[in-house]
Amino acid sequence: MAKSDTKLIRFNDKTYALNLKKFKEVCTPAASELQTSEYEITQVSEVDEAGDFALQSKVEHETKGAGNPQNDMIVYDVVKMLLLSLLENDKSEKGFEFDFGTTLALNTLLAWGVIEEL
Repeated sequence: MAKSDTKLIRFNDKTYALNLKKFKEVCTPAASELQTSEYEITQVSEVDEAGDFALQSKVEHETKGAGNPQNDMIVYDVVKMLLLSLLENDKSEKGFEFDFGTTLALNTLLAWGVIEEL
């Protein structure tokens, strides 16, 4: 075994690693990928002499931003949950069983490239 291989863990005759670059790409998309725009209109009306409502002022405010923090947090939480389901399984390789949740987590993270087989 080469010296660089001594820090790798083998599981079922395969070697896996966490790809932090891909983790970052999945959890925090680039600003150019998502553009959000919030538009707010504030109108103030008062009763005029005839007893009708008349528009006194109107303020329009638009805010543009990159991405959607709520969506980014949901993706991060899903990836975190999938990783934790793998990391919290404390069984040895011989006693390890692939239940539905573990299989789903591993397959999803492999498909996204967050976990890669070396």
